[in-house]
Amino acid sequence: MTLATTGLHHVTATASDARINVDFYLRTIGLRLVKTTVNFDAPSVCHLYHGEEQGQARDADHVLSLRGG
Repeated sequence: MTLATTGLHHVTATASDARINVDFYLRTIGLRLVKTTVNFDAPSVCHLYHGEEQGQARDADHVLSLRGG
């Protein structure tokens, strides 16, 4: 069976430290932090959204950080 897709909805990653993650996304990838929330399944975990200069979270990468920044 072959599964065909037209694209990805989103990609979620995990990080051990929010500050290091934000710095990496900005300096290395060129995406800035556009939104921060808690992970509703685990409130001690930060949910970070990185996106392009326009700051539209709908176009963002999602990162769950185990240690807040």
